[in-house]
Amino acid sequence: MTMTTLTRLAGAGGLALLLTACMDVSMTVDVQSETEAEATMVTSMAADMVELMNAQAEGGDEEFCAEGELIENADMIDCVVVQSGPFDELDFEAEDGQGPMIEAIGGGQVRVTFPTGDLAESLDESMGEEQDPQMQAMITSMFEGHAITITVTGGTVVDTNMNISADGMTANYEIPFVDLFAATLDMPGELYAVVQK
Repeated sequence: MTMTTLTRLAGAGGLALLLTACMDVSMTVDVQSETEAEATMVTSMAADMVELMNAQAEGGDEEFCAEGELIENADMIDCVVVQSGPFDELDFEAEDGQGPMIEAIGGGQVRVTFPTGDLAESLDESMGEEQDPQMQAMITSMFEGHAITITVTGGTVVDTNMNISADGMTANYEIPFVDLFAATLDMPGELYAVVQK
């Protein structure tokens, strides 16, 4: 499930699903060389919501984890999708360029960029410009403590607008769903990290 899928789920047909999904999404890009990387996306969702989503899926387009590995953890189900290979062969199942972009920029450095500027705007458009207080309260309740987490690793992080780990080898950024839906998150138009190989 990509960010594009997330915005589609927020549409009129999927709003009820989205409000009760209580999900977490993480994407990790591990830069393995100046030409190749491995990307791992994990989407965690309540088991009962997975059943409901799959029951409503048409033609498998919106079926949860249609192309990933399912891992059951108590009442949650993880969908793990891993892609690896040359930068230009990683498609991340993204549409309209919304997936991460990876490029060698010289000097043994690789830049990983996640376009984020349209994410909140897309969700706003899908859910309507105005939400009544009851709907906002429901969103806050269901998504409290859940987030999208973006991570870049694979070498020393030499430049980033994300948070750098103590050892300088990882950059990450957490996007709380509650803040995202409330449009209160001061998020840059893109998140990036430059890794030294």
